[in-house]
Amino acid sequence: MNSLWWQYLIIGLLVAASLLYMARKLAPAVSWRWQARLGSWLVRRRGAPWQALGQRILPPARAGGCGGGACDGCGDSGDALPPLEQKISFHRRR
Repeated sequence: MNSLWWQYLIIGLLVAASLLYMARKLAPAVSWRWQARLGSWLVRRRGAPWQALGQRILPPARAGGCGGGACDGCGDSGDALPPLEQKISFHRRR
């Protein structure tokens, strides 16, 4: 009976990890906000280990430019993606 609580602990950890993974995949904006709130709360704590953990948890800041979410990160200064719409011209038959 003593080993039964270890099994429940391991199953609980696996379920929690699965839920976190699902939340990050299905709702990335909400997950990002929760992660930012938790990280900023930990940074405001007094202990140095808590502040270090908070700095590590904080998601990267969104910034413009390459790699900041402004484009697809293509690396050149031209248009990132070709336009999805193309002009169609109709010609009359002779």
